[in-house]
Amino acid sequence: MKKFKYFLVVFSAFSHLLFGQRKKEMTFSEIRKNYEKMTIDDQDAMPYVRLYIDKAKHEGRYSRLIQGYRDGRQFDLEHKIQYADSALAVSLKYGSHDDISKDHLSKGIIYYFYQKKYKLALDQYLKAYQYSKRSKDQYLHYKVIYHLGVVKEHLGYYDEALGHFKDCAAFYGANLKKKLHDNEQFNYKKAYLNSLHQMTIINRYLRNFSKSDSLSRLGFQLSSKDEDFQLEKGYFLKCMGISKFNKKDYSNAEKDLEGALPLILNRNDLAWASVVYYYLGKISEAQDDQVNALHYYSQIDTIFAQHQIILPEVYNSYYYLIQYYQENDLNKQLYYTNQLLKAESLISKDYPYLSSKLHRDYDRNTLVEEKEHIEKISKRKIRTAKILIISGSIVLGFFVIRFFKDRKVKRQYDLLQKKISERHDSEIEMRVEEEVPEESTRKTSLTPEMTLEIRNKLAKFEKELQFRKKGLTQKGMANQLHTNSHYLSVYINENKGMNFNKYLAELRINYITHMLNTDNKYLHYRIEALADECGIAARQNFSKLFFEINGIRPADYIKQRKQELGLT
Repeated sequence: MKKFKYFLVVFSAFSHLLFGQRKKEMTFSEIRKNYEKMTIDDQDAMPYVRLYIDKAKHEGRYSRLIQGYRDGRQFDLEHKIQYADSALAVSLKYGSHDDISKDHLSKGIIYYFYQKKYKLALDQYLKAYQYSKRSKDQYLHYKVIYHLGVVKEHLGYYDEALGHFKDCAAFYGANLKKKLHDNEQFNYKKAYLNSLHQMTIINRYLRNFSKSDSLSRLGFQLSSKDEDFQLEKGYFLKCMGISKFNKKDYSNAEKDLEGALPLILNRNDLAWASVVYYYLGKISEAQDDQVNALHYYSQIDTIFAQHQIILPEVYNSYYYLIQYYQENDLNKQLYYTNQLLKAESLISKDYPYLSSKLHRDYDRNTLVEEKEHIEKISKRKIRTAKILIISGSIVLGFFVIRFFKDRKVKRQYDLLQKKISERHDSEIEMRVEEEVPEESTRKTSLTPEMTLEIRNKLAKFEKELQFRKKGLTQKGMANQLHTNSHYLSVYINENKGMNFNKYLAELRINYITHMLNTDNKYLHYRIEALADECGIAARQNFSKLFFEINGIRPADYIKQRKQELGLT
């Protein structure tokens, strides 16, 4: 009996402790309160996030588990993609279409923002769009539209991207006026500021400078005094600094850019950091500060070398580095030349895939969905509806064919114009792009002395526009350069990455493209005259080469250029 009483006392004591511990176990909401207001990529949140995930797993709460993985994706910089995969896997098995759409979108954002893997990002965005089409969640819908706009901006389709961002800004701005939960208020304001930022950038690209300045000032005013939006403040400071640089207000431009840089680096946004470095370098150039210019431009190369991140806006910094080291350090000159070639290749390689994928899986599907919607309504009107559908389909078919043809021409023209505008010099000169030969077991018949001699002769040949001579052959050109035809062929193949005919064609087409873009009188030449001007004998051969190299027919290019300049 005594033993039994003793047992009851001990059990009572331990059960009190046991149940007391259970009472203290935190709820999901209590766990999240420890980190939900922390800034993105703050590793201090992760112990609580892991506790949240473990609790969700233990209790079999799949909606909570999805949230836990999303939180991990938000705060764990090194393992974002792993948490994104986990969230998506649980959503696909247990979640709604909205859950799946959100997790595809978030995975795409990681690919785009953190890894610059544009193909993978677009694939995820399009999957998110498919799952969100019938969603009642308008915030999610516009978030998908926003990121598709970012891809269009990356491709250079500025007018279309601007339409996306205007729609997003209107939606997010209208909701800011409503009474919302603190978290919702934060999300809507962040989305609104990001839309304003994108509109600021595109208006600058479109040379709508007053509109761009107005938007950047508005964005800065809305974010400057709010600690939750310091990254956005950095973005608008960056835009204001670039605007002041363009107005030659170098002192204030430098102040804004230096203020933006730590805010952007703190978020690890290396792409926009490289843009800030670029304009700080341009300011240093304008002030004849060679030391700082070299420092800022080399920072861009460090980002590219370590993370493979490079934007079209900044890769002209390599021209300055190449020119500087041409007289100071041949090895560095060759290194930066090779880096420039890699940057150009990286920038251009994703364009065909992204463009065709976006048009096929988004733009065309949007037109088809509109057509199907019209057909569903029309079925109610029997005979009249059938006539309308048939005639409408014919008209729509004609419209779609014409629409895609005209838009393709416009996009190819915009891409070509963008490439031309980003060249280092506006003067007519053909740049010799020498690649650094990779180590290879292949034997070459050229000595270093012969390679240098041919390179210098080709530089003179290009600078003096000798390639405009008609009937130029490899043998004739070798005689003209006082070298051997075989050696010339070997050099061009190994250092230009192409055969003689391709090399000569690119020189001629790049020259005539430059003339069309800088001297309006060439826009009134016949195709035969343009061919003659650059040394190509036949009109048909000229048109074929122009399309192969520029991706647009010469007649279409001239038409688009005249429209842009307002010429008849």
